[in-house]
Amino acid sequence: MRLRALLRRLVLPPVAVGLAVSGLALPAQAADSILPGFALVLLDITDTVTVIDGQSKTVKFEVYNLGGAAAENVTIGFADGPDAVPSDIGFVPPAGCTATACKIAKLAGGERRAYTLTVKPDVASTTNLNSYFDLTATVGTEEHDKMQVQVVRTTKSAVDLEVGDLKDLKLGRGQSADLALSVRNTGNVQSGPLGLIVSTLGAGVSPDLNYRNCEKDADVEGLICVLDEKLAPGQAATLSASTPAKIKVAADAAGPADYLAVAGVVGLTQNYVDAFKKRTASKPGAELKLQPAATVADITDDDVADDLNPADNLALFYVKVPKSAADSKAIGGTFRGTPGDLVTVKVGTQNLGPTATIPISTKWIGYVHVNVPTNVKLTKADEWCVPGTSPTKLDLKSDLDSRDWVCLVFDQVAKGGKRVFAFEAMIQEGSHEAGFVQVDGGVQDTKHGNDKAALTVSAGSTGGEGGGLPITGPSAGLIAGGGAALLAFGVLAFRMARRRRIITVVE
Repeated sequence: MRLRALLRRLVLPPVAVGLAVSGLALPAQAADSILPGFALVLLDITDTVTVIDGQSKTVKFEVYNLGGAAAENVTIGFADGPDAVPSDIGFVPPAGCTATACKIAKLAGGERRAYTLTVKPDVASTTNLNSYFDLTATVGTEEHDKMQVQVVRTTKSAVDLEVGDLKDLKLGRGQSADLALSVRNTGNVQSGPLGLIVSTLGAGVSPDLNYRNCEKDADVEGLICVLDEKLAPGQAATLSASTPAKIKVAADAAGPADYLAVAGVVGLTQNYVDAFKKRTASKPGAELKLQPAATVADITDDDVADDLNPADNLALFYVKVPKSAADSKAIGGTFRGTPGDLVTVKVGTQNLGPTATIPISTKWIGYVHVNVPTNVKLTKADEWCVPGTSPTKLDLKSDLDSRDWVCLVFDQVAKGGKRVFAFEAMIQEGSHEAGFVQVDGGVQDTKHGNDKAALTVSAGSTGGEGGGLPITGPSAGLIAGGGAALLAFGVLAFRMARRRRIITVVE
């Protein structure tokens, strides 16, 4: 398998999960919550765990409350259908939990918790090479989520790299921090050379590894570093203190936001390493190094090296950036022409800065409310616009006869940048009462004098953009993060991502 193909399969699922759960740590205001008064508890765990006979395997998983209200009396259950987890799996529950469940008295809206369990299948069993157990998330008596985990035994000699957990970072604009990355080979053979991946999602946060053995890679939205070093069975290592891997926040990074980041390690073949060295031979600078840790007790008996459990080759974390200002200005316009003319106008929003707008999350999505003038018959609306007055007040039964439209701003808008939406219409006879364009810039936008602009009809030959209008009513304010439609998107991304696992075939 090509290296980048594997990296896409490893990195993109956590990125999708991050899209579904990012922004959960935004300020806990009533208007922030995507589901006011409701909790939604979901699990993220691999669906296949491969264990070398005679060894134990740690399995990490996380529990998320994706809702806007606290979940009380949460039970994370371990079972095999109606029965207990089979004894021959050698199941050891997470610390502080019983053999059947972990109890959480209260899981706040937006909160996530990490756990680690262990399995060690009984090698005396000659028939049960594949076992299963269920992981469920229940709030009170209502089941919110369920995953089945397959435990596969193998006698195969293989590498099994595990990357240690990485804590979330809280960084101000212009700050950076070292990644305390660690990796261990829990397999029973020596690894080949290693590839380090550091990827971030969202403009304003980026990996900072200016080393000659690292290069940018658009496929993973980050850096790939080739480490011509190997790990023996049971050996662990961290990045050398003299060559740290940093995460950097830009001076104009938008907030408040939680930016997803992923760091991981994969095994590489020598052929790939040799080609990489040839490609980067003339690159100047220092070289990123590993610092071996103390070796644990010995474990008893294409482009990318095999790994028994690719799911734990990555560690996902968030870079939390505080609030910044971004003044969103409405861009109005004019349908210019006479009755019977088919004309197009572009309206939207411009970010006057001083920072970019925050990225989309399950708690926030920027939008523009467009109110069309009277006696203007729409023939085409922008593909990013739907009838309604806000993302929580959509009118999906309406069509082009609607005067009110919600245009969604999915991408971050850089300082000085614009996001415009096109509307095509035929001008009708009669008077033309002006419409308007109103932007909701959320918590970043505290200057409301330019939030509204006119959308008019006038004789002439071209469409155009208009200026601002005084605000005659309250600002649209911070919306509830996109409502049911955005929640459905987030949950779908979450569920699809966690099931896009690599199926490991063992002999």
